[in-house]
Amino acid sequence: MDHSYAQLELGGFGTLRMTFLADPSTGAVRYRLTAPHVRGSVVLVPALFFADPSVPETPARGTDLYIFARLDNVPTGVGRHERPLTVHGIELAGRSVVNTQAVDAIKAYRMGRSGRTELLPSRSGNLARVVLGAAAEHWSQRDDRPVLDDLARRASAQHFLSEYENELDQREEAVRRAQVARDETQQRISVLRDLVNPAVPACA
Repeated sequence: MDHSYAQLELGGFGTLRMTFLADPSTGAVRYRLTAPHVRGSVVLVPALFFADPSVPETPARGTDLYIFARLDNVPTGVGRHERPLTVHGIELAGRSVVNTQAVDAIKAYRMGRSGRTELLPSRSGNLARVVLGAAAEHWSQRDDRPVLDDLARRASAQHFLSEYENELDQREEAVRRAQVARDETQQRISVLRDLVNPAVPACA
């Protein structure tokens, strides 16, 4: 499979053309998408990128992938300076959680007036779901998906390793301070006990 360009037929929605670029440090892939009424980029990030490899059962079952439409919020460098994806002129926002066994359930969002993400209107939402679903399905069938997953897992391991090393340093410092405080308290107790129960001089 060519990992730089693909073309898919979307039935009544026309032809979807995709160019893509993988990030060799995280496994994220920038997909640049072009179809009738569709233009711009999204970034597909394996769910393993966010999962702690030291914790069993992560990521949650049914979560294989995240599609980032808001590119300035992408956790990797790839795609950050691309043109955001628009559908019928509406700029997508937020991120979509993807189960690659149920791509029809993908939800597409825009930024609402309240400053929070909201679902796209039905007509644009249907087109966005088809386009994002096609990109997700293409990603799930890539020949290099095991490599992408491994890159994401390694990047996640590096992140959590740094987090836990910092946490351990803080805990060890807390233990050291607690030990110093304990020793000081023990010393005061000894002084006070000596005052309360003075030693009786031995009889001559």
